Amino acid sequence: MAGGQDTAGGFLELRWLSGWRVAGYARVLLLASIVAVGFALRAALGSDGSDFLAFWSAGKLVLAGRPAAAYDLAATGAIQAELGRPEVFAFVNPPPFLLALWPLGALSFPVAWTVWVAATYLLWLAVTRPLAGRHGWPLAAYPGALIAATHAQTGFVTSAFQAGVARLLERRPIAAGLCLGALIVKPHLAVLFPFALAADRRWKAFVAAGVGVVLWLGVAWVLLGSETMLAYRKSWEVSRFLMREDDAVFFLRQATVYAQFRAWGLPTAATIAQALATLAAIATTWRGWSGKSPLDGKIALLFALTPLATPYLFNYDLPFLAVPTLWLVAREARRPGHRFARLELLALYLAPVLARAAALPLHVNLTPLVCLWMAWRVWQRMRGAEPEIPA
Repeated sequence: MAGGQDTAGGFLELRWLSGWRVAGYARVLLLASIVAVGFALRAALGSDGSDFLAFWSAGKLVLAGRPAAAYDLAATGAIQAELGRPEVFAFVNPPPFLLALWPLGALSFPVAWTVWVAATYLLWLAVTRPLAGRHGWPLAAYPGALIAATHAQTGFVTSAFQAGVARLLERRPIAAGLCLGALIVKPHLAVLFPFALAADRRWKAFVAAGVGVVLWLGVAWVLLGSETMLAYRKSWEVSRFLMREDDAVFFLRQATVYAQFRAWGLPTAATIAQALATLAAIATTWRGWSGKSPLDGKIALLFALTPLATPYLFNYDLPFLAVPTLWLVAREARRPGHRFARLELLALYLAPVLARAAALPLHVNLTPLVCLWMAWRVWQRMRGAEPEIPA
């Protein structure tokens, strides 16, 4: 009996999972993900439609010289109705994002969907690849990227901006700040960055980020006009309407503390819990970044804490979690931790897609707990305090 337990325990330790096996399994996973993306495109062409309809219709309106109409539900609805969509997918992103959607207006919906997914995935992969070390294949097949690809949303673009900040911060802080400023298209993903930069006294990047925000808004203003900048206010009503609704499914598709309590029908508790989570994330970021740990560990901590700091973040926004996950994998390879560390890392790697799949059946999105655990493991590795678990 004891021998059988030892064999099972040895198998679960994943010591047999060598580097070439990891790369091989990642290739298989990537192939399966490509097939899944094909099914997602088929679903997007069906009666339920896709969030990408908002991007595509906005691109058409920009190309037609009517960028302000991208925030008009009647105008976007008329374009989407041509594909037989009874409901309107509203465009709610800030005007600078319209500049990226402009070319899509010249393409048919299925071609635009495919081009958008492929182009933004390659952008994210190219920018993030240097942060992954020798784990290129696991990065390419990261499950969080699969979710972003099947939704054809903004996850790859914003995660590429985040990775750009991480890559440029040490040697080109001004460029890193400008890259951070580009997150004006989804500013809630940048909540922790100012505190991290201030704690580490990276003032060039800090100031450049503010300049970047003004720059991107200025470019959008010049190219799209004042009417478009003012029309953006219409999208606030759409966002407020969605966040006021007691739609459990809508909130379970998000990955925040606030959304989880809202899914349970507890709006007051949601506000309180999110405020506490945000303050804790800020405090942890400040402490971690004000220390003398290497920059790559600080970046891993910042990225792991980001989903805990914002009330509004969807599962398709999570490709950036590949960075702290693979940072932990690299630390495990250099200095092995507890007995089942590899199994734990595999669970963290698969967590984005597993948490998304389990959210509706369990009525719980486990992503905040995953990020909390990930941040704790990053913190331990940064501090060199990885606990040993007895065999």
